[in-house]
Amino acid sequence: MSGEDGLPSDDAILEFIDGCEAPPTVKDVARAFKLPQELRAPLRRRLRDLADRGAIARQGGRKLASPDQLPEVTVLIVRRVDRDGTLLAVPALEVAGAPPSIRVFPDKRGGRAPRVGQQVLARLRRISGARYEAKIIRILDSMQQRLFGTAIGGRGGLILQQAARGGRDTITLQTGGDIPFAEGDLVEAELLPRRGHLGKTARVIDNLGPAGSPGAFSALAIAENDIPHVFDAQTIAETDGLKVPPAKGRNDMRALPFVTIDGADARDFDDAVLATPLEGGGWEIRVAIADVSHYVRPGSALDAEARKRGNSVYLPDRVVPMLPEALSNDLCSLRPNEPRAAMVAIITMDEDGDVTSHSFERALIRSAARLTYDKVQAWHEGGMTAGELELDEAILTNLFGAWDALGRARAAREPLALNLKERRVVLDDDGAPAAIVQRAQSESQRLIEDYMIAANVAAAEALIKAQRPCVFRVHDQPDPEKTEGLRDLADAVGTRLARGQVLRPHHFNAILAHVRDSADEKMVNEAVLRSQAKAVYSIDNLGHFGLALRHYAHFTSPIRRYADLLVHRALVDMLSPGSAPRDGLGGRQAFDLVDDCTHISETEGRAAAAERRTIDRFAAALFAGQQGKVVKGVVAGVTGAGAFVSLGDGAADGFLPARTLPDDYYTLDKSGMRMVGRHNGMALGIGDAVDVLVVDVTPVNGGILLSYVDGGGTAKRSGRGKPRKATAGAGKAKRGAKAKARGKTGARGGKKSGKTRRSR
Repeated sequence: MSGEDGLPSDDAILEFIDGCEAPPTVKDVARAFKLPQELRAPLRRRLRDLADRGAIARQGGRKLASPDQLPEVTVLIVRRVDRDGTLLAVPALEVAGAPPSIRVFPDKRGGRAPRVGQQVLARLRRISGARYEAKIIRILDSMQQRLFGTAIGGRGGLILQQAARGGRDTITLQTGGDIPFAEGDLVEAELLPRRGHLGKTARVIDNLGPAGSPGAFSALAIAENDIPHVFDAQTIAETDGLKVPPAKGRNDMRALPFVTIDGADARDFDDAVLATPLEGGGWEIRVAIADVSHYVRPGSALDAEARKRGNSVYLPDRVVPMLPEALSNDLCSLRPNEPRAAMVAIITMDEDGDVTSHSFERALIRSAARLTYDKVQAWHEGGMTAGELELDEAILTNLFGAWDALGRARAAREPLALNLKERRVVLDDDGAPAAIVQRAQSESQRLIEDYMIAANVAAAEALIKAQRPCVFRVHDQPDPEKTEGLRDLADAVGTRLARGQVLRPHHFNAILAHVRDSADEKMVNEAVLRSQAKAVYSIDNLGHFGLALRHYAHFTSPIRRYADLLVHRALVDMLSPGSAPRDGLGGRQAFDLVDDCTHISETEGRAAAAERRTIDRFAAALFAGQQGKVVKGVVAGVTGAGAFVSLGDGAADGFLPARTLPDDYYTLDKSGMRMVGRHNGMALGIGDAVDVLVVDVTPVNGGILLSYVDGGGTAKRSGRGKPRKATAGAGKAKRGAKAKARGKTGARGGKKSGKTRRSR
């Protein structure tokens, strides 16, 4: 809309500038509004006035931008790599407000890709709000500036044993700085500029404590991944005086026998469940979730901190919570026999688990019991009575009865049926790793999982029907390129993956069923998992491929996931039509949540990376006692440089360099799942059983270096599920004459393996 002077309104100008991918010039603004030449001078005066008022900012090249918009050409620091291999970066200079989300794409025309910690000069393209895509112009430093590792003895002083995998540079640690440290300490260091041909030197900027002390690995993961772990005074202050709300204005459900079922070591109980049989058949289930939105209001310091963290981070020896303990372990924890504010999903279904109706209510509940998975499982298997649990047996009988119905509905829709065990670190009383255990889900855990899925679906459907903004949990179709490699694997294990049609979860389930209880089961399950797209948060409802659901959101864990808190706020608005509740979304629309979705998807990836690397380090620490010993393993992956070997029934992974294999030249076959000797015919492929020597263990980077002893397979697979022994073909006699043969896609095996076998 134009004003009396013929110029567009200030709001229209600001909206245009804010929506541009790159900062526009005055000429761009004039063209956008089709202003004639005689209005260019008045437009410049209007823009100058907006800049003086701080409504816009001027950038180089006479360009205009929103006050918080980054310059089009900016120096960035690469912080990490997500699961899909995309580089994520932050501005080198500190910016006000929430950190922007910047996804970095290397120049496809050539040049090396940057590594985590390196600075790059990049051209930014604004996607929306604080979301950018960056194209690298050039890498500004030769290696990462921010390093982590252990101070160890070296020539003439202490050097850094890097925590990053593949970090082999010798880096001398500068002494005499502001941060005291000693040999054996875990440190964060900053690389110093090099002079001439002198070696690399770094200055210690933080001491994380002795590398062998309890909590050292978790402290390292937190620092490496920039995970916020200290609440500021203002955030803590906002928890003072908070209390459970009265029943007025809520549905009083305190008389209903809700129960919580969690792990034995859980400290926060954010969900409680109840099932009731219906007359004439069918069930009503109630899923009560802590009403976090009542306490964490939009615009508060608590909200800003929760959004910044995105989620709680669960490490083997500590939890970095999204919310302060006064909320996460107290007011928002559904403790037994204490009144608690809750948002309750009420779902009715028929005997086959098909949902007939659902609704949501803000309530006041009182959990009747705090149960654990192990005890409920013991009751389910007949090893414990309800009396021993101090609970009416009908409560558990009904919970399992309704779960049977949910199970029939689940079987009908055929979700992806992966069977992967979760690695857990068992710590001793001193906090040192005692074992790595792998446990499959029990029936009691699957029961709670299915109740939560039902509530999540109900939340998404309710918000869609009410035409309210929703943060969906989406899982897209698998990438065709990734599934192509899986087809070769399916052929190798004696089954097939359909071609020429849209893939559904049941296609993958057929492969998984084919290898169930075989030696290939774990390997195939992991391959199927790698072929899937990454689940993320989005305002676009793409459905959830893995769960075979059209509508899905995260609703059940607002204590530990910001996505769930946003869904709760949308439900609060839905339950308060015509008003603007203080604990709702505050008028935000779906497009306002785009940046939140990107941010919390990235913080989720950050948390998963921290957990995975910490477990890897604990596993390596346990294998340190095996150094110099021969152990059994199974090949989990192969590359041109060697093989990754699963050790201890999957508790840890080690790397087996190709140079330690029997002397030959090894190339990857067409499937990319086996490396085959060019002359001796020996093959080493995924699923092969091998004996390996543990050569070196470096707990700080989770590295386990192996050397070949025996095992593998012949060039022809000997049968599904059977370990393959290595055999040398007729070419073995000619191996010495042809040892100089070289190629582009292989790796040379050395003669160390012969010595290794003799020493066994």
